[in-house]
Amino acid sequence: MLDSSGVKSYERERERIRLDILKLNVGSEKKVREYVAVAKRDYRDVLFWAEYPEESRFDTPEKKERVRKTFEKFGIKLPDDL
Repeated sequence: MLDSSGVKSYERERERIRLDILKLNVGSEKKVREYVAVAKRDYRDVLFWAEYPEESRFDTPEKKERVRKTFEKFGIKLPDDL
């Protein structure tokens, strides 16, 4: 699965992404697949989640509100759990 990550010219930082996917997957093959798919869309998401775990969590009301405002600003439907 990891071999399919970083093969296109626009898929940057191949080794870094692969290591970060392994950091994030917690031993789940399903999660590896999901993170590879995310990396193919925008590899920066995987980098952010793996390398800045504290910042990437929605663990405070302030962070949730900031995300809500951003979604609303761009007209994106809010997820039910936000």
